[in-house]
Amino acid sequence: MILVTGASGQLGRRIVQWLSVRLPEGGAGQLAVSVQDPERVADFAARGVEVRHANFDRRETLSAAFADVERLVLVSTDGPEDLCIARHRNAIEAAAAAGVQRVCYTSFLDADAKSPSSFARMHAAAEADLAASGLACTVLRNGLYGDFLPMKFAAALRTGVLRLPAGDGKVSYLSRNELAEAIASAAAAPRLEKQTYELTGQTAHDYCDLAARVAAAVGRTLRYEAVPPDAAVEVFEAGDIPAATARTLATLYASIAGNRLARTTTDFAALVGHPPKSVDCLVAEFFRPPRR
Repeated sequence: MILVTGASGQLGRRIVQWLSVRLPEGGAGQLAVSVQDPERVADFAARGVEVRHANFDRRETLSAAFADVERLVLVSTDGPEDLCIARHRNAIEAAAAAGVQRVCYTSFLDADAKSPSSFARMHAAAEADLAASGLACTVLRNGLYGDFLPMKFAAALRTGVLRLPAGDGKVSYLSRNELAEAIASAAAAPRLEKQTYELTGQTAHDYCDLAARVAAAVGRTLRYEAVPPDAAVEVFEAGDIPAATARTLATLYASIAGNRLARTTTDFAALVGHPPKSVDCLVAEFFRPPRR
């Protein structure tokens, strides 16, 4: 039995969909999901996927949800750093107690306790907890979602200026759906060659280059303006982003500015059998003009 946590979320839902493709009979009898609200995954239940209730804040629900699970796809949660660390620890301890044979954890490319990014530090803590648990595990370090590019460029498409505190740092983007496919491939694989996979785009690009590519795709003039690090929170808050989220984003962009998300690997292709989409394909996909 393979169980996917957080299956009502955007990444978790896509992982389940890809597993349904890869497993015999759509995963019926072999695939389960855990969610807080089972009604949100009624479509999975209708296709024979077992639905279990679990709340990462309540350890007893996790222990029940993970019973008889051989492989657990632990989809990382969102929220404040300390809360996420506690939730992931609850899940890891429950998995160990339930006798789960392998955990596939959706981590982050910059998972490092020394990273300026609070997001990265949270994932580093989860990886450390997994290592200490004694569980067999596969760590899938996700690069940044290309799906977020339209949101990043929303103001720029109105003003002609992309203002971000990224310096000249580069990022290797890939789509959420591609990441889900790679994670599902790892979860379904009878054997894996490595313990840690770094899932990145084909190439890394700075935001000056990305602005030029988006400008060409949408037929507008765009330029990139690097925001000083000490003004990062102010810039995000000016875009109606809540203060706590703005502070988290500022730490993420400090990581980007330090080129901590610039590396590229062939790990995606090793799992899926083909490379991820090029950045130009992603730009075309996410900035496609609406149909009339």
